[in-house]
Amino acid sequence: MIVFGKGFSQITGSLFMLPDNFYAQMYNPSYMRTDNAIEVSIAGFGGLSFINQGSFKISDLITTAGGSPVIDFDNFYNHVDRNNFIRQDFSIPIAFFSMPLKKGVFSFYYKENLTSTLNFKDDVVDFLVNGNLTPAYQNFSSDDMNAVSMGYREFAFGYAKNLNDQLDVGFRAKLLFGAAYFNADNWIFGVETAPQGEVVTLSSGGGGRLMLPVPVILNSDNTINSTESDKALRKYFGAYKNPGFAFDAGFTYYLDEKSTISLSVRDLGGIWSRLNSMNLKLDDKYGFEGFDLISAVRYPEESGYKDPQFLVRMEKDSVSAVYKPIAEFNKFIFTIPPKTVLHYQYKYSNKHSFGVTNQSAFQKNNFQNILTLTAMQSWANLSVFENMNLHGVSDISVGGGIQYEGNFVQAFLATDNVIAFYHPAANKTFSVTAGICLLLNHKKNAKWGNMKGRKGKISPDLPYYKQLKRLPD
Repeated sequence: MIVFGKGFSQITGSLFMLPDNFYAQMYNPSYMRTDNAIEVSIAGFGGLSFINQGSFKISDLITTAGGSPVIDFDNFYNHVDRNNFIRQDFSIPIAFFSMPLKKGVFSFYYKENLTSTLNFKDDVVDFLVNGNLTPAYQNFSSDDMNAVSMGYREFAFGYAKNLNDQLDVGFRAKLLFGAAYFNADNWIFGVETAPQGEVVTLSSGGGGRLMLPVPVILNSDNTINSTESDKALRKYFGAYKNPGFAFDAGFTYYLDEKSTISLSVRDLGGIWSRLNSMNLKLDDKYGFEGFDLISAVRYPEESGYKDPQFLVRMEKDSVSAVYKPIAEFNKFIFTIPPKTVLHYQYKYSNKHSFGVTNQSAFQKNNFQNILTLTAMQSWANLSVFENMNLHGVSDISVGGGIQYEGNFVQAFLATDNVIAFYHPAANKTFSVTAGICLLLNHKKNAKWGNMKGRKGKISPDLPYYKQLKRLPD
């Protein structure tokens, strides 16, 4: 359960208070610097973002009561809701570059992404804890379980431009390459008992899709046997045979000298899976009647003798076959979850600003929404902000962050849950985003409201009423 989860690359909403922040520029293509600085982020300095969101705490499932971490289903069962989920996301911008070009700003980045999700009902945990060995045997069905996991990389090319004094627009085209994908669509696991308990029927059902960067080995009945995992990591980062395309669009509108509103729509597109891609089908059942121990307690020399290890192995193979999906090699297209960011900002003074940010993501029947309220204080080279975040309608977290921008570097650290720094596993939701960007040709220009800084030179001479030049004798 820890492996699966879903995240949608939703960075801390407070970062949208800083249009000069290179992470915010990746999430809204209309964001750009107000000076002529060139932004360069190289491998090892591009930072990262990690997001975890769930209906339960990881510490509910993994406890350390005995001093060592153990999976504790009893404790987990006492804390889970009727409907449960866990989402996770991990993204690393390997390279980022931005520079002024033709009265606008051109940008490029290369980023690795890992996202996943798992949805399940509490009856799954109920069965793991209580089984079906009640005074009267009972049947069990896991209801539908759904999981989606994907790993892909994106190469993005964007251009942002100031159309007039009130409107900035931006567009970004992205070339995608899928590295891994797994989708378990409505998987069901069941146990059906006979009235007298003489047979227990195990069953499974569901569909799905799978794509891996390594070859998949099938049995004679087309069920998955294993994978060739040799040099798997190298093959993952060398997977460029599953291409895709997506685009982003956004705008920033300056309502007046103090108020700004921006909107971006991202990841409209998909990936064509061609290499080691297959459809999955899970539909099997097996009636378990127990072990025939009579043939195992004979002497090996007697007729009808069967080795106990052989009996156990035979039953184990029969039971495990129920849960092995049948694979059919087939090309398919999977979509990237589309996302939106809506942000409003009010500049109370030169030092104080307030903002509201709403981030949403959509995937099949799953909807994620994060609302962030931010207060920010700014000084010459430093910006500090505090935020309150509403994850859906059930969870509230308090976070904050800091950004420093000098003459040659921009660095920041942001989170939506400050407490999670102390104990991440004890929090249902938390995110951490950090990055460092080098600045070249950095000359700051003031920006007042919707009026951008002038690029002309300022005379070193003061006006006549401030300083009168001495006339020659």
